[in-house]
Amino acid sequence: MKTNPLKIILLLLVVWLGGQMKLVAQTAADVSMLLTVEGQVNISRAGTTTWRAAPTNSILQNGDRLRTGLRSRAVVRLANLSVVRVNELTTFLVQPPAAPGKTAKLNVQSGSTYFFSRERPADVEFSTPLSSGAIRGTEFNLAVAADGRSVVTLIDGALSFSNSLGALDLVSGEAATVEPGQAPKKTAVINAV
Repeated sequence: MKTNPLKIILLLLVVWLGGQMKLVAQTAADVSMLLTVEGQVNISRAGTTTWRAAPTNSILQNGDRLRTGLRSRAVVRLANLSVVRVNELTTFLVQPPAAPGKTAKLNVQSGSTYFFSRERPADVEFSTPLSSGAIRGTEFNLAVAADGRSVVTLIDGALSFSNSLGALDLVSGEAATVEPGQAPKKTAVINAV
């Protein structure tokens, strides 16, 4: 039986293209994107110390850092399609997920962010200089002061908030603060209409 070289080439091309499409789909699912930029927004790529201006639609990969300047803000879409609003004077690092199938972990080093998801409650992990947390919810605000003081306000969902001195759980409508040298504690939430 004689083999047609053209058929073999076409078959190899189809197999190669299928593998490339799978790689593109997998890569798209593992990255976050900078949707909007207002004012001074910079990115430092993983493994570098150089900060460069971040244009809209920049891809953020694990290990990248993003920071906003005075009177500046940005919106980032995470790989799970959740949205993070990054307020002025904020610096955060996109860390790899803790386990396969999870979203990237946000390491908020300073400033404040607002997380919102229209989808089912998402498992989101975050860390600050003084604490870490795991949220299963659709909406929360996280603020980190220069001294590391961290305040998380849970609008919708559930939260486990901890550091080396203690842990606590929150539900929708509750907030918690962690101060340097102290365990996390619940704080009052003012619900403004």
